[in-house]
Amino acid sequence: MHSEQEDFQKARKIARAIQDYFRQVLSNHARSTDLYPYLARLNLVEKDRHQGIHFREFLSRLKTKGLLKLIPQCKCEEFPNRKYEWHFRKMSDDEFNKLTNPTPSKQATKTHTPALPMEEINRLIAASQNAIDKLPKTDDSNFTVQQQEIRKTYSRAYEIWTPTEDNYLLRASNKFNNIDKIGELLRRQPSAVKLRLREILNRKEVNHSVE
Repeated sequence: MHSEQEDFQKARKIARAIQDYFRQVLSNHARSTDLYPYLARLNLVEKDRHQGIHFREFLSRLKTKGLLKLIPQCKCEEFPNRKYEWHFRKMSDDEFNKLTNPTPSKQATKTHTPALPMEEINRLIAASQNAIDKLPKTDDSNFTVQQQEIRKTYSRAYEIWTPTEDNYLLRASNKFNNIDKIGELLRRQPSAVKLRLREILNRKEVNHSVE
């Protein structure tokens, strides 16, 4: 059985990956069969021999639970025989952020004001290099040329966020309050850092409101 929290986290990861996918292709639209190889390569969906049957089952489960909005790029077309077709559209990062973070927390706005002198931030980044190097990293031999080029600048781009890295992200946010420097520390694109930070902060707000 899949918990709603597990589906929530998986859907948010897939939504961010779809944003990256559309940055790399010329088309503004895609179907589930187009996205499946990319998502399977990132280990976000289970691999199969039917071009993403498990991915489509996951989308159906989200629709049943009313959670399909967690993947805002996705639109479902339903037919009389109860079959679904899944379509995905390209959207700007601004639109994506508004749909996935409709009420950004006040904490998220703090990232614009440095908390430490730049010299101290650079010292902390240098001191953390060994720890970041020990984080798990996937083989990028199957990545696209564009992905591999991005990895030359951001060596941890397209990695799945782990709880350990989330902890580094939050600690760096509290100390640095500088998205670019957090990206330098974690070796990830600033846009990916910003999206992940907002997701974590919003999730904390939701959990707090439930309590």
